[in-house]
Amino acid sequence: MYRIGELASLANVSKRTIDYYTQLGLLDVTRSESNYRYYTEKTVEQLKLIEQYKKQHLSLEEIKERLKLVHEKDMVKIEKLFEKIDQLTQQMKDLESEILKIKPYLEGLNEQQMKVVMKHLSNQGMSFVNVLMILLGSL
Repeated sequence: MYRIGELASLANVSKRTIDYYTQLGLLDVTRSESNYRYYTEKTVEQLKLIEQYKKQHLSLEEIKERLKLVHEKDMVKIEKLFEKIDQLTQQMKDLESEILKIKPYLEGLNEQQMKVVMKHLSNQGMSFVNVLMILLGSL
């Protein structure tokens, strides 16, 4: 068990940060009879996760939701799921970047060429949208 100062030192954050996270319900705390706050090794892991999520620019409310899920489910499975979602998000950003690169080429096509390309893109786009709908519908 760690007191707030020990935990702050161990996690390389301020006591104020730990106090704030505790008030928000991000960290689990146990109170002694003398009203001291004590934190477990699990809290150290929670702080590591919070820092990881902050690097991903998640709000504290989003972090709280993820931590709640971690408590409710198997941590390894959920973290793998979040990693995969993050990978897919990055792939979508990369795809968007690639689409922007071909835009000048599309602008140089005549009407007939544009119809052929748009038909192909429409089919591919609809497949992508259908997969997203299935995924979102199963959540």
